[in-house]
Amino acid sequence: MASKKKVKVEISRGKYVESLELKKLGLKRIGKSFKFSFDGLKYAYLHEQSLALHVIAMIIVIACGFGFHISAIQWVITLVMGNLILVTELINTSIEAVVDLVTGEYHPLAKVAKDTASAACFVANITAFGMWMVVFLPKIIALFR
Repeated sequence: MASKKKVKVEISRGKYVESLELKKLGLKRIGKSFKFSFDGLKYAYLHEQSLALHVIAMIIVIACGFGFHISAIQWVITLVMGNLILVTELINTSIEAVVDLVTGEYHPLAKVAKDTASAACFVANITAFGMWMVVFLPKIIALFR
């Protein structure tokens, strides 16, 4: 196993951080941060089927929101739940990528990491679906009365 070199990094932006130009402050860094974030979104959208499906689902849910003229609080519920799904999918994707980077072979702990990240997405989906039913089901029922 490779030895781990201990590096002292001062919280007050010490010499080590500044000498390597890590975490340099400024508008250029902010711009790069946005670019990296959009690169991550693009990757996940292009390579993760479930994320693409959730984006389509969110478009449908938003269209239903406009169609049913939902209230402001219902919009908040709808959008927060949709965002919860997208955030958990992105975290799941990053966990899967790190696990794949660390080990290319089957390992029980790698399975646990991937399965629990997937379970987080599942729980977010079920929660969002339940909340969306609270918002939309009464309106759908009212259509048929």
